[in-house]
Amino acid sequence: MDRPFEENIRVCSYDTDMNSKMTVQNLVKYFMETAIVHSDAAGFPVDRLLRENRGWVVLNWVIKMKKYPVYNDELKIETWAKPGNTLQATRYFVMSDLKSGETVAEAASRWAFLDLENRHPVRFSLEMEEAYCYDRQAPFDPGRYNPPAEKEGNLISEREITVRRSETDTNGHTNNTRYVEWAVDDVPDDIYESCSAEEIRVLYRKECRAGDKVRIKTYLENKDDGTKLIITSMADAEGTVLCKMSALWRKNEP
Repeated sequence: MDRPFEENIRVCSYDTDMNSKMTVQNLVKYFMETAIVHSDAAGFPVDRLLRENRGWVVLNWVIKMKKYPVYNDELKIETWAKPGNTLQATRYFVMSDLKSGETVAEAASRWAFLDLENRHPVRFSLEMEEAYCYDRQAPFDPGRYNPPAEKEGNLISEREITVRRSETDTNGHTNNTRYVEWAVDDVPDDIYESCSAEEIRVLYRKECRAGDKVRIKTYLENKDDGTKLIITSMADAEGTVLCKMSALWRKNEP
């Protein structure tokens, strides 16, 4: 690839909250969709990969928000993969305002290329590497990717849900953006209404399907600088962690 892949979008009303700001879960959806469109344009659409019993699975997100887009904003999303590893791919995203050029969000993500029958990682071809990868500096250093560890004394809520059919995707598993949605739903109202998440980390560990029970635990830590660290752990009926997400929430400026 001789340049990052670009996709232009307009923020839809149904992807915003009560303040007309894009929600965290829909930000992830836009990034995911851009990765899919990039794969299509590179010659590796989903239907081709499915015929070959192959597929990409996202393992981690680290997202840094600079400014939340609002309804009707026109945005440009750039994405590219880092060269050098044919078992996992590191994919970066930069979202910017199409008119001003201002960067509003940046993301780093890790992906595995799987044999969909046995769910084991397989190497992707040199052809794929050349189609996806571009040697451009990362927008930031994501560090170890993983969310920080939760402290049991900070538990503020716990609930159980049943995964619905509408929450699954083309491979029959829960769509990865749904975990983000579940986590955001359990942010206390006073924080959600007065603060914005400025750094989001997501770790995916295990898949689940429609009908499965998911136990969601939410932890809150008040930081010395006034920010609120919210960690959400989502586990199956046996207690195995499916996904963990952390978000650092900072009070909105007046």
